[in-house]
Amino acid sequence: RFFSVIFGILGIWAVYLFTKELFSKKTAWFASLISAISPFAIQYSQEGRMYSLLSFFILMAAYFLIKALKSDSECKHYVLWGFFMGLSFLTHYIGVIFSVLYYVIYIFYNFREKKEGKKLIIMAKNILPNKMIILGYFSSLIIFSFWIKTFMSHLLYSGINNMQWVRPASFSDIFTNIQIFIFGSPMGDLSAGMPNPNGIHNINSSSIFVGVTLFLGFIIPYLLRKEKVKILFILIFSFGFMFLIYLLSLLGNDYFVSRYLIVAAYFIFILFGLWLSNINWKLSALTLIVYIFLLLNINHIDYSKGYGELAKNMDKYSNNNFYVLNSYDYVIAKYYVGEKNLILYNIDWPQYNPSYWAAIGPTLKRTESYNDLKNNPNALILANIQKNKEKRNDKIFDPTGLPLVAKYENVTLYKPSN
Repeated sequence: RFFSVIFGILGIWAVYLFTKELFSKKTAWFASLISAISPFAIQYSQEGRMYSLLSFFILMAAYFLIKALKSDSECKHYVLWGFFMGLSFLTHYIGVIFSVLYYVIYIFYNFREKKEGKKLIIMAKNILPNKMIILGYFSSLIIFSFWIKTFMSHLLYSGINNMQWVRPASFSDIFTNIQIFIFGSPMGDLSAGMPNPNGIHNINSSSIFVGVTLFLGFIIPYLLRKEKVKILFILIFSFGFMFLIYLLSLLGNDYFVSRYLIVAAYFIFILFGLWLSNINWKLSALTLIVYIFLLLNINHIDYSKGYGELAKNMDKYSNNNFYVLNSYDYVIAKYYVGEKNLILYNIDWPQYNPSYWAAIGPTLKRTESYNDLKNNPNALILANIQKNKEKRNDKIFDPTGLPLVAKYENVTLYKPSN
């Protein structure tokens, strides 16, 4: 996970570079500060996945695009833009979708900068790509070229069955997503689609949602009066990106997952940093104090602490088979105890086969019959009993009457009953 930590830190630096290039050093410091303390950004700087890396590549691509548009004819910035854009494609396919927005920025920039000549000619010049933009996109395709065949096969496969776990998005999810960017979501969340935002002590989540929405409704018009075109750049990279993914969901392509949209979070942070840098220091200090106070009052979630203890005592169970009662616990148990003696028995839906999950894979061993547990003399049921059991997939599991073998915090081992 240290790899994610490195690029989480580099992501803060990339926010600083981009914001300083587009606005000012003062705005860059504020935007970097918000990026550094955001629970959402911190969360994905700690997970062993690619999201902090993806954010860094897209932020760097956006930075070099702005430098390229300013320099106009200096090709090295266009090549570097294409280079980081191509790396984002290789990191996560959401980078391919995001690449559309670079061209939108190019068009907006042209309409601001190039006003000479006849109107029809201006329209054509502003909308059509010039040779430098083509060079940048071509550079990204060179980086991505060896993977395009695999990408197409993945695209066809995901269109059929690989993204069914993502629920269709609603328009309000855009603002809920911003609430997640600002206050985070429970770490390790594996729910379908976008998870719920973190709760805050004594404040209803709906109140936070309304507050965030009203706050954005206030600061965006305020900022648009300052520097309209540059603010539009940030809005395109943040709201524009989320709206694009929302539109795709209307067409049946459900990609509206908060972690897929993580790069939009950094542009939201830049938006907030811009607002903080444009108000007086007393109000900006008060805003930061209130924000930090809310972060310190986020509800803590009780996590499973027993797997670590179980892993330390695995020598006692070298001849046993562990039967796990739901797919999510299988993922965790696989990490701590290995998959050699691990078998999945989905107690609520035994027929369900999650072998297509990236964290499970085709080597999964599973059973659909409880008799397999009873008839296996080496069988142990691994039950990860946590709070809010009524929300869990294995809530119908009743250990009453089962012989208790061992208990490690909330992870309990039972012998199947005959």
